[in-house]
Amino acid sequence: MRSSQQTYSFRRRSLVAALMLAMPYLGYAEDSGRKEEVESLPEVKVTSKIEKNQPSEKTKSYTVNSTSTATRLNTSIRETPQSISVITREQLDDFRVLTVNDALSYATGIKVEQFETDRTEYTSRGFNITNFQIDGLSTPISFSGTNYGDLDIALYDRIEVLRGANGLLTGPGNPSATINFIRKRTTRDFQAKANASLGSWDNRRLDADISGSLNDDGSVRARLVAAHQEKNSYLDRYSSKRDVVYGILEADLTDNTSVAIGHTYQRNDANGNMFGGLNLLYSDGSKRSYNVSDSTAPSWSERNVDTNISFAEVTHYFNNEWKIKGQLTQKAVTSAGPHDYVSGSENRITGLGLSTNPFFYTFKTQDYVADIYANGPFELAGRKHEMVAGVTMSRTSMKEFSRSVAGVPLTSFDAAGDVPYPAFGAESKSSDYSTRTTNIYTAAKLNPADGLKVTVGGSLLSYKLDGDAYGVAQKANEDNKFTPYIGAIYDLSKEHSLYASYTGIYRPQVETGASGSVLAPLKGKNYELGVKSEWLNKALNSSFALFKTEQENQALAIGQTAQRTIYEGIEATSKGYEFDVSGAVNDHLSLNAGYTRLMSIEGQGGTSANTFTPRHMAHLTAVYKVPFAQNLKVGASVNWQSEIYVDIGTVRYEQDSYAVLNLMANYKIDNHWDAALNLYNVTDEKYLSSFRYSAFGQAYYAAPFNGVATLTWKY
Repeated sequence: MRSSQQTYSFRRRSLVAALMLAMPYLGYAEDSGRKEEVESLPEVKVTSKIEKNQPSEKTKSYTVNSTSTATRLNTSIRETPQSISVITREQLDDFRVLTVNDALSYATGIKVEQFETDRTEYTSRGFNITNFQIDGLSTPISFSGTNYGDLDIALYDRIEVLRGANGLLTGPGNPSATINFIRKRTTRDFQAKANASLGSWDNRRLDADISGSLNDDGSVRARLVAAHQEKNSYLDRYSSKRDVVYGILEADLTDNTSVAIGHTYQRNDANGNMFGGLNLLYSDGSKRSYNVSDSTAPSWSERNVDTNISFAEVTHYFNNEWKIKGQLTQKAVTSAGPHDYVSGSENRITGLGLSTNPFFYTFKTQDYVADIYANGPFELAGRKHEMVAGVTMSRTSMKEFSRSVAGVPLTSFDAAGDVPYPAFGAESKSSDYSTRTTNIYTAAKLNPADGLKVTVGGSLLSYKLDGDAYGVAQKANEDNKFTPYIGAIYDLSKEHSLYASYTGIYRPQVETGASGSVLAPLKGKNYELGVKSEWLNKALNSSFALFKTEQENQALAIGQTAQRTIYEGIEATSKGYEFDVSGAVNDHLSLNAGYTRLMSIEGQGGTSANTFTPRHMAHLTAVYKVPFAQNLKVGASVNWQSEIYVDIGTVRYEQDSYAVLNLMANYKIDNHWDAALNLYNVTDEKYLSSFRYSAFGQAYYAAPFNGVATLTWKY
């Protein structure tokens, strides 16, 4: 067995080797920089960098010019050898999209699984998404990938969605997707914006965004974003309140060196929130129906979530286009509140059969992440190539506490909302565990021939889990696990390219089995083949992809208690194809559309797995600037999914295919004022929000028809 000292030494040598690959080019950059100080104007170089990476709030487009989510090598969507979608600030504003749940419903292939009022998971290509980034830095949305409360997106410029495995930068590779939230940054010129919204169920929101320089030469800049929202709900007894504050300060220390520090605070307060859902079957096994507004939660149920994220960055540009960047971030999340989980099945005649399971649940997580990388061009065999090398180190801790009390039988479902506040027992610690991860990565985008680009790379992951959960020791360890990455792009013309990629999958898991111990690591392979195109002078991007994923130890939920879900590891295969298009068709029409076909998700022995995931999903968003009324734009967005089902014991519970239609209209009153109206679920479609855990007999209904009116001032 390798000693800890040997392991540390090997990691250190691996890191040094990866970074040493970049050192000659950094050194050359300094030499060439001294020559270029005389021969060129620094202002020209700075301008080109800014133009290449303009935020989507400036371009007003439904697509972007470049992305670095896959490899940290700035490339266009067409030159990225994986499927990628972008939800830009323009689209978010057009449809008054305020939360990550609503935003990701506009992304091709993403299924938002909101299985409770304040808990959501996300799936892609049939599997859970656990890789989340902020500005390209891996920042877990939670320890397990579950989003608690509503994550507000007022502070983000755009959201990039990379489908398929991404073990190169995230370390723990995952076969589903990576969600990368790109923050709004400071501006040199002063700008300000404020929105006031009023909507259904007393939905009230105010948000403001101000940015600009703090000194005459613009070398020190700041931005502040703040939002406050309160609303009731279509659900009985449910209401929520949210506060968000985001601030960032950026400073240019020299012409080539900049620093940034910032902080985000968000507070979610939910009252009358459900833990679990509506019981879908009567005790005789027959299906029961509910009103859309029905809820099992008493009014004293609460989920309060505090999130604090602090970050710091240092970036240095060398004069030969090389860059080195260091990032630090710290994230702390605390959630506390009493809940009531209603179990059992109601007798349709007597009303008996349901029971309360009240408990007070608290959790605290801490994430510390540090990353440093260098990237830039180099020459080999008379051709220009690019490379990146870096290391990410992280530490995550999770603590859970609970207070319980014996449940009581309910006289009927209607009595669930009238359960009195119980006398909870003393608090006990349910779990206390932590992980440490080191990921060393490197990649090179090679240009071996005209029209051909090949990206090769890999990551070296070391991981340690230690602690206990619900009385069971949690231990896992992996040293220097290598995950390969290779992708190729071949240009058929200046507008069209063929691509192929292969990515390894390796992810240490936190899901626990029947014994309470964590499952063995997820392992597998991800294959992708497709074609990408740029249309209309790069104003419109499109892609078509075939994909296949093979996995070992994929976590499958097989049981549930009031405290946790029980999993088992299975072999799983997913294959299918996707189509995605985004951008501007002309000066008047912008589009974002996609279609995903999951031809199969197979588990043990070829059986169909994850049947709660639709095998067909499609979305289409179109916004039109009316030519005969130049200040008016109108739009529509429709999301459609095919039928899904789960087996609740011996009963198959199905939900038919459905579509949700949203409409928008925005009128520019003058250069400072806009008025907008957004309508959601216009056809008043009645459907269950998610079947993610409905095999255990519960779900609840999504929101019916509703709307919001917004008045915007900007300067």
